[in-house]
Amino acid sequence: MQIYVFSRRKLLIRFLLLIITVGFLGMTQRSLTTPSLVRTPGTYYLANTKEKVVALTFDDGPDPIDTPAVLDILKAKNARATFFVLGKAAQANPFLLKRLINEGHEIGNHSFNHDYQQRKLVAELSQTDKIIFEATGTHTYFYRPPGGFVSKTQLETVKKNGHMVVLWSVDSKDWRNPGVKPIVDNVLRDVFPGAIILMHDGGYQRSQTVKALGSIIDNLQAQGYRLATLSELRTLDSEMK
Repeated sequence: MQIYVFSRRKLLIRFLLLIITVGFLGMTQRSLTTPSLVRTPGTYYLANTKEKVVALTFDDGPDPIDTPAVLDILKAKNARATFFVLGKAAQANPFLLKRLINEGHEIGNHSFNHDYQQRKLVAELSQTDKIIFEATGTHTYFYRPPGGFVSKTQLETVKKNGHMVVLWSVDSKDWRNPGVKPIVDNVLRDVFPGAIILMHDGGYQRSQTVKALGSIIDNLQAQGYRLATLSELRTLDSEMK
């Protein structure tokens, strides 16, 4: 058996490195679900609050089948959410935008065609804003970039056009279609006061999301959480006061 002998100095250095590593992992655990947040300061992904309030957000809708199913569950459980709609889907389903507003939910802009290109950003923002306004009479403030990817240039462009870039701090990973239980577990494992939760009501078949949603809400409410729109959540943010 080989025996290693370390000086007191080396042992101290190794001990300090261990502490730093453990501390770093603890600090980054929450941010691992939102890698673009670290790279792009100026985005909004959580509210600094101790109150047990979270924001459910849904991307890529409205879908004529899955969005009504999501809305039925939210209504039955007295929960509010924010829907980041695609312009092309909103244009095809304007009646669902009206229902979203009438039932107390909030609408955000998710581009027109889920396009990532900087040169199309302003046109996609404006086109989708117009569709939302024509259907509901409301102006949108929140914008979520497709895939959550936003460069510094895109961030500045969005701000100049009167929008706030919103990402998330809890990813349900429903976009992977991993099964109902993993979707539920992903949310309940990572949730915390002020969290913004990413889910989807369109883009693809979202039956797993629909089936998981009721259980997610039931568990959150049993833990004392209230599910609010993004605007409501921001009123509780100590950094916004």
